[in-house]
Order: sequence, then C-alpha cells, then structure tokens
Amino acid sequence: MLKPKALLIAGMSGLLLACSASDGSDKSAADSGASHEQAIRETNEQWLALIRDHDAAAVSKLYTADGAMMAPGAPIAQGQAALEQAWSGLMQMPGFGLTFEADEIVVASGGDMALDRGTYQFSLDGPDGPTTDIGKYVVVWRNVDGQWKVAADIFNSDGAPAN
Repeated sequence: MLKPKALLIAGMSGLLLACSASDGSDKSAADSGASHEQAIRETNEQWLALIRDHDAAAVSKLYTADGAMMAPGAPIAQGQAALEQAWSGLMQMPGFGLTFEADEIVVASGGDMALDRGTYQFSLDGPDGPTTDIGKYVVVWRNVDGQWKVAADIFNSDGAPAN
C-alpha cells in the first residue's frame, strides 16, 4: 500500500500531467492566424505590384464584389466597376505613386475577417511641382472561398487639410 506522501506525489504528478496535456488547438489556432496573416501580407505585395503597373482593373479584383474604398474628399467607390474607375482616376494623375506598409494585421479567430492597419505614402505632380502625402489606413479583409479580399479600405492624411 502507498504511503500518504507517495500517494499525494503520484496524484499531483498525474494532475500536472493532465493539466499540461493539450490537443494542440491553441497552437493550431496560432498557426492558422499566422498563415492567414502571411497570406494577407502576400496579397498586399501583389497589390503594390499592381499599383506600380497602373493596373486598375486587377486592383479592383482584389476587393470583394461589394467592396468599398473610402478616400477623403470623395464619395464611396463601392463595387468592382466603381473601384476600377476610382483607381484608374488615381493612376492617371501625373506622377502618381503609392506605397503602403501594414503595421499590424489582426485575424479574427474564425479566420473569416481581418483588420490591416498601416501607413502609406502617396505622390503626384501637382501644379506647383511634386507633392507627397503621408498618412494612415485601415483595410478590412474578408476571407472569400479561401482568398483574402478587401471589404473596406479607408485612409486619411497626416497633413493639415487643404483650404
């Protein structure tokens, strides 16, 4: 027969072992979130390449069918036709250039939505010469049939509003 001290040690060891056992779901969820984040970062790189190529039609296809871009001082561009038109208008501006970088991407636990927050730099040739605007953005992503698509895209300048 086990002595009380040995029984207590055996019981505590079993309890510790049971508490530390995991089905890996936490690790699996973290791995899944990381893979979703990486997929969004890769889509951002594709987006930047399409911007450099001035391919408004392809950029509009990165959005959901009902996706929206909410630029300051402009009406909402919603739906792929309106998005293509809005991006085309931007890309046709003399000296157009745009870069952006995600500071944080947070993927919902269900893996169906994500938030991307970051900064951008926009440049063009204005009437008084080259102009650069620096600002911040938020993009809401939706996972559509395994592909991350932009559901909402909003941005604004860090500079003072023009008079």
